[in-house]
Amino acid sequence: MKKTNADPTVIPDDLLIEILRRLPVKSLCRFRCVSTLWRSLISDPRFLAAHLAHSATRPRLLVTLPVHQVPCPQGRWLFSADHPESGRDRPQIAEPHLLVHGSPGRYVSQSLNGLICLEVGGLIIVCNPSTRKLVTLGHSKARSGRGCSYCRHSFGFDPVGKEHKVFETWVSDSGKPDRGLIMKQFVLTLGSSGWRGIEGGPPHLKHDPEFCFNGVIYYIAWKSLVAIPRVEYLVALDVRTESFRMIVSPSGVQVDMSKRRLLEFEGRVALVDCYNLRSDDEIAIWILEDFDREIWKKKVVVLPPCWKEIVVDHEMFPAGIVRQTGELLFEPWVLSKPMCLFYYNLKTNSFRISEIGGFPECESGMPPEMYGLTFTDHMESLLPPMSHSSKNIANHFPSG
Repeated sequence: MKKTNADPTVIPDDLLIEILRRLPVKSLCRFRCVSTLWRSLISDPRFLAAHLAHSATRPRLLVTLPVHQVPCPQGRWLFSADHPESGRDRPQIAEPHLLVHGSPGRYVSQSLNGLICLEVGGLIIVCNPSTRKLVTLGHSKARSGRGCSYCRHSFGFDPVGKEHKVFETWVSDSGKPDRGLIMKQFVLTLGSSGWRGIEGGPPHLKHDPEFCFNGVIYYIAWKSLVAIPRVEYLVALDVRTESFRMIVSPSGVQVDMSKRRLLEFEGRVALVDCYNLRSDDEIAIWILEDFDREIWKKKVVVLPPCWKEIVVDHEMFPAGIVRQTGELLFEPWVLSKPMCLFYYNLKTNSFRISEIGGFPECESGMPPEMYGLTFTDHMESLLPPMSHSSKNIANHFPSG
């Protein structure tokens, strides 16, 4: 009897999707070249949604690293790494994604469905670190107007309309005590043709890192540049309606903006106040209990005895909440070797420290101080940073 080769095994599409959606974006980008079928499958909006849903169960740590000094290439590096497992002694190794060339600005958004927004070289850029794709957005027409002293950006996601939006605000001082600030507000929806003007609500100047939660962008702002003392407000920018709401910030919060952070805490917006982590034995968390009635509730967290021993040689500040574990993440203010991150578990009142490496070296060595580091939870995604098909793809995404 003549021997024949067995027919190749055919994997059902459902099983193939189940396998592929568990793979990192880097592998999926390569697998698009396997065949026309695979390219079509991996590019399908339903697959992108399934892959993102799986990524949401295992968020990574996205690190952006500004480089200002030569001979290092000037720009902002984007890295990602797995959050360390409890009890892990080996250092985490950050995986480089791309270098966005140009003078690094201060603004870097959080990761929303795998996309981030940042200022580099005086331009606003939306990018997907996992696919290494980026798009440079032009400024609104207000750029050429007179009296625009300050420009601020925000990046948000509307979970109802499934749209990512970039907001651009131009603010100038009227020079008149009775008029305060003058503000012009613009918005660009990813996938649309360009900027359009919107009613900006009460004029204000954003000065704290933002936080997007349930379709609303939150940040701290002033209504005046000259009033003393300056009253601070929590601004809530609804991404869908493009409308503003301002409420007075809780009294008693320290004025050092670098030592506090807006974040989600037990399903609500909260402001973590860490005025002096080297000497204090507690952290103040101001929780917005009732948004409509503007009621804040203060929660004091007493730190464990080991706290001062851990931070004795480090200056650190709150970076946010790790979605998967609920831990409060602290970031270093100055890049040093080794770079260490600190995870605080609010439920068990325990700390753990994690060393992270893999950052680029320059011929003269790493500059001793590099300010503007950012750390954020990041879900890998295949979503393109800007295209007319972005909304169609995002329509299949969860509310993220």
